[in-house]
Amino acid sequence: MLQRSLLFIFTVSATFGFAQSSNQRPVSTEDLEYYLLQSFLVNDSKQRIALNHIGIQGRLEESGFLVTAVLEGYPAHTAGMERGDVILSADGEPFHPVHSFNLEKNSNGDFISTTNEHQLRVQRGDISTELSLVPVYENLFDSYRSATANSAQEFSTGNKVIGYIRFWALSRNTNDLINYQELIRNLDHCDGIIFDLRNSFGFLDSQHLDLVFNNKSSYFSITEPSNTTFNFAQTSPALNSLNYRKPIALLVNEDTRGGTELFAYQLDKLERVVSLGNSTPGRIGNFVLNNERDRASIDYLSAEELLIDGNEFEGIGVNPEIEVQFEYENTTRGDPQYDAAVSTLLGII
Repeated sequence: MLQRSLLFIFTVSATFGFAQSSNQRPVSTEDLEYYLLQSFLVNDSKQRIALNHIGIQGRLEESGFLVTAVLEGYPAHTAGMERGDVILSADGEPFHPVHSFNLEKNSNGDFISTTNEHQLRVQRGDISTELSLVPVYENLFDSYRSATANSAQEFSTGNKVIGYIRFWALSRNTNDLINYQELIRNLDHCDGIIFDLRNSFGFLDSQHLDLVFNNKSSYFSITEPSNTTFNFAQTSPALNSLNYRKPIALLVNEDTRGGTELFAYQLDKLERVVSLGNSTPGRIGNFVLNNERDRASIDYLSAEELLIDGNEFEGIGVNPEIEVQFEYENTTRGDPQYDAAVSTLLGII
């Protein structure tokens, strides 16, 4: 067995119901999550596949496409689409998150950028409405980093100021690490911050933990099987900035996966951090990208023998201190998990 002092797993996680083990169905190019995973798995930014999309997560159901998350600043968000909406159709045809906006490819097999406006029929509870949207043409790595930056905000309640950041994905890209620093620096005056890790995934680096922790010696340890297929990064140099030292409300759910799941696990050790929401699934394994032309797919390899602080994590995950249910099918206004985070912070600060 090989023991390492920190975990920086080369891991991403899908957010649309990917296979949980190598024995289950691979994620194919028919699935929107393929393009999300592919954009994080490739080594060269030029290899990331761009596609026309509206900035949503979700899953196909008999009734239509259930929206489970909406990226800030993207067409669905701008049009007022919300978590829990069901997209019934696009331009009069059954909606598909990939094919409805990507009808043509060029001679290289790449999706063609379009500026076409699409008419979407959306169901919210008992009300059906029509929305007109123009997708963006972008790879999902860039979309998720932009949505993270777009999410940052602050608001006053009473005589307190609360900040908010939704970390849609964690990237080890140097520019992204600088951007995370800047986001938190801009909210450093806040009395407390909400870190929203719901529906998130990504790579974990020690510098992500430096945003909050003072000392690398307090980071968790991993025990890795000697015949591992997992790829661990070395400890990165500490960030040259002060970390955030005030109370944090940490939001997680069943779609907090991969590196962000481990980020939540470490943050939850701090007394000034309170975690809320639903338990995470414990999916910190690796992915294998199969690049066969016209049959490309991604397989998930579980991390069943990998120990975090001496304990199994795969399939177990993080159990939040305060459990707050928020079903995706819930179409009532408001966000009970977010509301609970605000109330909890106000009780601390």
